[in-house]
Amino acid sequence: MTKEDVPLAHAGMASEFKLQEEYYNEGKIYILQIESTLRCQQLCDYCYARSTPFSSHGMSSVKIKELLDVAERLDIRMIDWLGGDPLIREDWFELCKYASELGLINNIWTSGIPLSDEKIAKKVVEVTQNGFISTHLDTFNKDLYKLLHGGENCDGDVQNIELILKGIKNTLYYGKDPGAMVNCITYTTPLANKEAKNMISYMQDEFGIKTCLTLFNPVIHRNINPSWEPTLNQIKDAFTYRDNINYPDDPSCGPMDVSKFYCGTVICVSAEGWLTPCSVIRTQEFGNVNEEKLDLLIERNKKRLLFLDFRNLSKLPGNCPRCANNTFCFGCRSSAYYYEGDILAADPKCYQFKNKKLKKIR
Repeated sequence: MTKEDVPLAHAGMASEFKLQEEYYNEGKIYILQIESTLRCQQLCDYCYARSTPFSSHGMSSVKIKELLDVAERLDIRMIDWLGGDPLIREDWFELCKYASELGLINNIWTSGIPLSDEKIAKKVVEVTQNGFISTHLDTFNKDLYKLLHGGENCDGDVQNIELILKGIKNTLYYGKDPGAMVNCITYTTPLANKEAKNMISYMQDEFGIKTCLTLFNPVIHRNINPSWEPTLNQIKDAFTYRDNINYPDDPSCGPMDVSKFYCGTVICVSAEGWLTPCSVIRTQEFGNVNEEKLDLLIERNKKRLLFLDFRNLSKLPGNCPRCANNTFCFGCRSSAYYYEGDILAADPKCYQFKNKKLKKIR
């Protein structure tokens, strides 16, 4: 199986690589992320959305369908259903079916817990044809799970571990290609010794499922314990290990799982209606779809929202203009935003700078 056979590579890239690159070069949107709810049962202490089982259910069905109509008119290809856990919404299936009828491809980012219900797993497989499914299980260690998923002043429910595993098995049973699934791990120091590596290997060996690594950021997560923030060496170690297991012939370009062709063609609408460059960047800079039409907000903010200036390599920040990786990478914009205060700043978590070698003049 090649990357072109499945709708992701490095947990988020679409299979139509050439088409997505064309979208990037033309300044078009390829993926619309919709945070359909903030509710989630897993209570991750590091959740950037601060999701709980009692969080906001997000926008109305009417508003979300309005966003999908705009996506169809703008020739957007994919919808990333985000949360919280999008499968918590009672109308999640109706919304995904509506997107499919418009010709949009559904990707679902879930905790994995709802998939333990066979009926839900079967429906998820149905509506994600040509799309992918992401689950979220970071450790089998029950004590560590309690620590990472307890919320404030309470322990996490370790039964979730078995429920997520059951959900993965259900999803595969109903026909989802493991190459079109991914398990997401938010990388923290409690996982740095062996836990993350154990999970990466287990998912690959047991199910053929690859791992998406995201970084814990103490600026935005609920638990602000600075000791949970991994060092650059720990980040490099984790990504190197993950690449050796999942992508031996296609290593990451840095502490992120997607290329500039993904980040430069995606936008997000949060559960409260705020338009952002990606779900992790919690900003109100670009306006709210509850106050103004999505297409108008996009048109007014397009240059900065889609990083259009970054098509010009000379305008890249820091070492990026001199880096050999800049043909497909411009660093993580969320790390730049939270650590440097500017979405256009250099990525302070990058460890993959490779100086371009100048050709010798003969």
